[in-house]
Amino acid sequence: MAQNFLTYYQLLGVESNATEIEISHAYKEKAKEYHPDKNGGHSTATKLFQFIQDAKEVLMDQNKRTEYDYIIGVKERPMQIIQSQMLKRENNVEELLAIGALGLLVGVFLKKK
Repeated sequence: MAQNFLTYYQLLGVESNATEIEISHAYKEKAKEYHPDKNGGHSTATKLFQFIQDAKEVLMDQNKRTEYDYIIGVKERPMQIIQSQMLKRENNVEELLAIGALGLLVGVFLKKK
């Protein structure tokens, strides 16, 4: 499925596993490039500068970054991981119960002989 939005990572030009140092460096570069004073107060540059500041604020705060990663789908939420593991366990239990039931049936059948 095609992504139709620009992530904060893409806006700053970093990977989703970028360190705080990499994010800080990328922020400084982009902020210099799109600072309103440097661009004559152009409304597009001003808006982009604000998005760059928002990106830095979110990506430099570990709690905000984790939630952001969940929202954009970079990481699964802990509950999704737990549910996935539980589903796998349920399937394993069902298989074990089926094998156990089959064993009981075979045992009963063999005793009758």
